[in-house]
Amino acid sequence: MSSGSLSERAASVVARLVAALRRGRALHRDGLTVAATLVLERGPAPGLPALAEPGSYEVVARLSRGGSLPGPLPDVLGLALRLPGGRPSQGDVDLLLSTCVPGLPWLPGPRGDFTAGPYSSLASYRHGSMPVRLFAYPEKFADPGNGEGTGGVPARVEALRRALERGPLVFRLLAAPAGRRPVRVATLRVHTPLPGADVSFDPVLNSHPALRPAGWLARLRRGAYRGSRQGRGETDEAVEPHHTARAAG
Repeated sequence: MSSGSLSERAASVVARLVAALRRGRALHRDGLTVAATLVLERGPAPGLPALAEPGSYEVVARLSRGGSLPGPLPDVLGLALRLPGGRPSQGDVDLLLSTCVPGLPWLPGPRGDFTAGPYSSLASYRHGSMPVRLFAYPEKFADPGNGEGTGGVPARVEALRRALERGPLVFRLLAAPAGRRPVRVATLRVHTPLPGADVSFDPVLNSHPALRPAGWLARLRRGAYRGSRQGRGETDEAVEPHHTARAAG
């Protein structure tokens, strides 16, 4: 048995036990599923699924606390996103970005604010023969009531709900092919909580043929996500996307 399969199985066992104990997700349990608008600012670009044309798309996103630590404590925060696959035969595509240490995009970084710094895919994706890493940078959150910055959005679900009542959270999405500077490819506006929605994302199971997670972290995630589903009584079919994203009118 390869070390990859051993690590994947170990991650699956641990995640299954944690999910069973928590009676829910092993990771990213505390979060908010939201409607968002993705504005693709150029044609197909390295690092994002092959959306055919620039335009505006209604998508589903989720902001969450990775370890679900008590509210006042910093946590590794997550930004999950379900994108259109780019053609009718291709299911939707899940991306998962996590807060990282500035300048060290492969290293998770705990934060106490959803808008305090960059998010990264941590591991690189394989885009053809080229490794690509994805980023999301939050823009300054402004209160439309006075036009001034609010100082951020505390990483708590209720604080996030209150912030969205004042206006959308805006993220710049960038792709960074190996050895090149990041290129801005889209803008994401997170705007409306979806009551009762609890979408299960899986960036490994729901990847794009031209954009696949690569390396040891992808193997760990595959095992962890599968174990988490098993621990809460779900199967892989529970996270198959159903073409939730559509072009905005």
